[in-house]
Amino acid sequence: MLKIDMEFRKGILFIRLQGKLNKYTIHEIEDNVIPVILKHGLKFIVVNLDKLQSIDSYGIQTLIKLNELVSRWNGKTTMCSLNKYMKENISNTDLKSKYFETSDELTAIEVFKI
Repeated sequence: MLKIDMEFRKGILFIRLQGKLNKYTIHEIEDNVIPVILKHGLKFIVVNLDKLQSIDSYGIQTLIKLNELVSRWNGKTTMCSLNKYMKENISNTDLKSKYFETSDELTAIEVFKI
C-alpha cells in the first residue's frame, strides 16, 4: 500500500510517500501525481521518502519518470530523507545521477534557489 500526501508551497510540489513503492503501487503516482505535474507544468518537486518502507526497480523507474517530466520545463527534482536502505537501493541505478539529495524538505528548498 502507498499513501501520497501532496502540498504545493513556495512554487514547489512536495510529495510525501508512505508505505511501499513497487510494481503494485506505482499506479498511485501515475494516476494522482503525474496529472498534477502535467496540468500545471510544475518545475520543482521534492519527493520525501522519510516514511517509505521499500522501493523496487518499478518504483525507481517511476521516480525517474517524475524527474523527466519536470526536466521538460528545465525543472529540478530533489529527494529527501532517504534512509540507509533507500540509499543502497538507489545508488546503483540511473536515479542517483538524475536527482539532488537532501536531508530534509527545508534543505531541498535551498537547492531550487527560487
